[in-house]
Amino acid sequence: MFPQDATETADSDSDGVGDNADWAPNDPSETTDSDSDGVGDNADAFPQNPSETVDSDFDGVGDNADEFDDDPSETTDTDGDGVGDNADAFDNDPSETSDADGDGVGDNADAFDDDPSETSDADGDGVGDNADAFDDDPTETTDTDNDGVGDNSDWAPNDSTESADSDSDGVGDNADAFPDDPTETLDSDSNGVGDNAQAIAEAKAAAEQAADEKRRNTIIIAVVVIAAIAAAVALFVRNRNSSGSDGVSTAKDYSTGTQNELNAAALGTNQLQIVNQWTDESGYTWRKMSDNTYHYWDGNQWIKHS
Repeated sequence: MFPQDATETADSDSDGVGDNADWAPNDPSETTDSDSDGVGDNADAFPQNPSETVDSDFDGVGDNADEFDDDPSETTDTDGDGVGDNADAFDNDPSETSDADGDGVGDNADAFDDDPSETSDADGDGVGDNADAFDDDPTETTDTDNDGVGDNSDWAPNDSTESADSDSDGVGDNADAFPDDPTETLDSDSNGVGDNAQAIAEAKAAAEQAADEKRRNTIIIAVVVIAAIAAAVALFVRNRNSSGSDGVSTAKDYSTGTQNELNAAALGTNQLQIVNQWTDESGYTWRKMSDNTYHYWDGNQWIKHS
């Protein structure tokens, strides 16, 4: 069979390689096993690598080394999470494999895996921390007027000067001079009394003053009337007593005189005398004079009442 080769005499598998040199003398498809891994070079996908013989997915990585020997797109799984490194967005983090919104935070840890602007919701209110003005308060998310009080608890969410109306009178506590009194909001003169209460008090005082004035005038009129009647009676009695028993009058005739002369004749003197003095209910001091006039004291002098 091999007349020119002293080392060979037979070729059992008729593959042209003598049985002595043929690694597989009975297998016409193989003659050598370069890496001595027991698989002939023709069948060995890696004839120079004794640790590999097959590449099922034809990705150039032997099945022994290929963690995904049936997936030509993957060969390794560095973090051992079952997802190949090529498909694993976090190939060194076994807790993460994808980042759907591309924000750099894995979907498992990302509370908003489809929103690249949010990753966490610290207070669990469904609004991401970046958009949540109160990220540690689940009852609040926005502060429209930027006054530091959340819109849900802010009585005036669009007014940065107000946040509460303690007495529910429609006026915020900051503008309300009486934040705990629903009947008052202003104190225009800063006297500590609300405008509403002050208006009522002033109206009452004015009414009382008018009533006092009316009573005083009534008393004055009554006194004048009584004094006039008393003077008329006194004059009548005096004139009657001055008449003689024989019917001849010795009195001076003043019928043609002036009113002052008549008064002087009736009183018998031109000098005024105090007939009576009293103080009325309003505190005014009065005098009735001998000429039937009335005078009151104004604090400085006696004034004749007209």
